[in-house]
Amino acid sequence: MSKKLRHNAIIKLISEQIIETQGQITEKLIEMGYDVTQATVSRDIKELRLVKIADYADRYRYALPGRKDEADVRSRYIGVLKHGAVSLRVAMNLVVVKTIAGSAQGCAMAIETLGFEDIIGVIAGDDTLFIALSSEEEAKSLVEKLEEVIG
Repeated sequence: MSKKLRHNAIIKLISEQIIETQGQITEKLIEMGYDVTQATVSRDIKELRLVKIADYADRYRYALPGRKDEADVRSRYIGVLKHGAVSLRVAMNLVVVKTIAGSAQGCAMAIETLGFEDIIGVIAGDDTLFIALSSEEEAKSLVEKLEEVIG
């Protein structure tokens, strides 16, 4: 298969999946039927001018340069949460998030944009936000997910 097809396959892979290493790209290409070595993939990465961007959970993944893809947007919202959230607590079917002064609305937007499941609604003040869920179990689950994201 031609280099152009391989390059297109690499672009598709990094756009649709979290790819952290050259080895992962090599494996995926081989699974797709390409006869490649890691050295070939290394040259392809240079030719495509791929960069590594910070992903959620502080992992790095390959991306096209200068492109504001979904992973880049996610990492920015996660940064808002990491810097703004101070504490998380469950109050029955609510999650109460305390933030630094003036950060609650930004954290609320981040939580809504990141697409956590089961959230019914979010209300933000200045330094506190309330996240409504259907049950206490869903609230506890959300706190666990948020703690994992925030670190």
